[in-house]
Amino acid sequence: MKQPIFLLPLLLLSSATGFVTPSATSSTRQHHLIVPQIISSSSLKLGSFDEYSQTDPDQDLAYEDTLVGTTDGVAMEGKFVTVAYKGQLMSNKKVFDEGQISFRLGDNKVIKGWDRGLIGMKVGGKRVLKIPPQLAYGDRGAGDVIPGGAHLQFDCELKGIASNAMEEKMAEASSMNPSKVFFYVFVAGSIIYDVLKYQMHVI
Repeated sequence: MKQPIFLLPLLLLSSATGFVTPSATSSTRQHHLIVPQIISSSSLKLGSFDEYSQTDPDQDLAYEDTLVGTTDGVAMEGKFVTVAYKGQLMSNKKVFDEGQISFRLGDNKVIKGWDRGLIGMKVGGKRVLKIPPQLAYGDRGAGDVIPGGAHLQFDCELKGIASNAMEEKMAEASSMNPSKVFFYVFVAGSIIYDVLKYQMHVI
């Protein structure tokens, strides 16, 4: 799995278990233009999904729920979420990244289109985001993967919402590249070995 190009490096590995997981979900297809006030203190005036224009300089974020989760877990600012995603350029449908990431909504760890566009999702739900460049990578783009001024589309699934710090670490670990997980396990094992060896020497 590739490292998400829009996420800061993940932190420490934890052995904690469990966070909010999907239950039965509804297949109802819904279009949303306003995120309910009960979900966020700031009302988000979003653009029309079907009428999204890549040539309109004032185009806002737009999204469509293709599967509405039915669990009690709802994504809102400050919540630590785990999201599976696939990102593509809207201009040519080229997929530039896909995988799973965990982060706290509203902490500016991801592009603004994600911090805004995932608000209101329920665990188990699936949502398609259409994001204008001003809420993504702007005129500079991202390396040779995303050109400047690119409009992006993300297919997202809310996999879980952590309810405490232990669950957050577990979620971070589940999103790590396998080689990074091995590295942390190796380092932790080496430290434990050195500590035990020192204690035996002292005794």
